[in-house]
Amino acid sequence: MYYNIFCFVSQVVYKYINMTQNAKAGQLNAVFSLAEISTIQKAVSNLQSSMNSGPVDHAYTNGFKKTDFIYLFIKKLVIDRIQQHLDLELKLTHGMYLKEFRPWEIHTDYNKGDQCPGLAVLVPLHTDTVNTHTVVFNEECTNNFPTYVATHSKLQHNASALHQTIMSHQPVEHLEYVSLLAAIPWTVGSVIYWDRHLLHSSDNFVANGVLEKHALVMFFNND
Repeated sequence: MYYNIFCFVSQVVYKYINMTQNAKAGQLNAVFSLAEISTIQKAVSNLQSSMNSGPVDHAYTNGFKKTDFIYLFIKKLVIDRIQQHLDLELKLTHGMYLKEFRPWEIHTDYNKGDQCPGLAVLVPLHTDTVNTHTVVFNEECTNNFPTYVATHSKLQHNASALHQTIMSHQPVEHLEYVSLLAAIPWTVGSVIYWDRHLLHSSDNFVANGVLEKHALVMFFNND
C-alpha cells in the first residue's frame, strides 16, 4: 500500500512539472514580491465580508466587479502583470478575496453569469509557505459535479491513492469519476490558473494543519 502511495505522489509531481506547459492550467512563479503580496492583501481586506452561497459554508468570498473602485487597483497591479506573463488579454467577470476555512469539494467555475468562460486565476495571499494545493482534473463540466457524476461513467484509475494523499475530504467513489491533471502548490508570489471548464478542488488543507487560507481569485471571460 505504501509503495502505491509513493508512486502516486511521484506521479502527482510529474504531472505538475509537465502541466506547467499545458494551455489549460499552470503556475507562474515569482510574479509578485512579498511587499506586493502584502499590499494586495491589505487592499482586498477592506472588501465587505460575505459567506459563500451554498448548502455548506466553506469560505468568505468578498467580491468585486469591474465597476467597483478597487478594480482599478487590481487591474494595474495584478491583472496587467499576469497578462504580460501569459501574453493573453484578461477580461474580468468578477473577483473575490477568498478566506477559505473548509476545503472545497470537486466543482466547476463555468457558471459565473458570463457567456464565454475563460480562465480562473488564483493569487495566494500568504507571505510564508502554506501547505496546500489547488487540485485540477482533466475532466470538463459545464453544470455541476453531482450532475456530472450522474451522467458519466467511472474511470479506471487509483482513486484510493488520491483519497489517501490530498483528497481525503472527498468520498472515494466521487474520485473515481475524475483523473488528476495536477496538484499545484500555493507558492509565495506565484499565480495559479486553470480553464474554467475544468473540474477542480481544494486539497484537504485542514488535515495538514492549515486552519484558513487566503487568496485573490478572479474569473475571466472571452466575451
